[in-house]
Amino acid sequence: MTQTHSAIRCTLFDFAGTLSPTPYFWPLGADFCAVVTEAIFTGENKVRWASQWCRGQLTSLDIANYLSGLTGLSPERILTALDEGCAKLQLHPAIWRFAQAQRAQGRRTALVTINMDVFTRVVAPAHGFNRVFDVVVNSADYGTEEKNALCEIAFGQLDGCTFENSLLIDDMPKCLDAFRACGGMAYQYTTDEAFAEWAQTLEESGYVLA
Repeated sequence: MTQTHSAIRCTLFDFAGTLSPTPYFWPLGADFCAVVTEAIFTGENKVRWASQWCRGQLTSLDIANYLSGLTGLSPERILTALDEGCAKLQLHPAIWRFAQAQRAQGRRTALVTINMDVFTRVVAPAHGFNRVFDVVVNSADYGTEEKNALCEIAFGQLDGCTFENSLLIDDMPKCLDAFRACGGMAYQYTTDEAFAEWAQTLEESGYVLA
């Protein structure tokens, strides 16, 4: 049986959990972040709050007002901390270096994220993502949480890039499986150490994946 290979023309990167591990509200401390996780990102609360925030149907002010009622902190204090946290996020070094290397070597790069208004307003400009990624696509700007739909939006801005010649790096198995189902290549990020080892193997292959 002949094994076919595909050369990577475009690399797409997820953000939360892949490029960055840092919770947006970290300046308010671990206890506040635990409240956010429960009140915004868990169970039915995720449907009511996080999903609508990530589709641009709620704003950061809406979220701050809700969290203010739960914690007693003023919405202004919460928004200030949110902006500060987003401007000073940690980035995973191995992913960040790899993204820079892909761009330097002439491949197209895209950051495709299911994220909130604050990502477009603060995170992307604060970290200079436009200098590393040809395209930045955020769900809140397009009204959908469908990762493949967001990838297609990125492809529409990248001449010659399709699922079949692109690689997605993401920490979420369901996103990776959906990308593969459309003919794309995918890698699940777990740790910087594992990723750096895999990236070295990829480089030795000439950026060709079986």
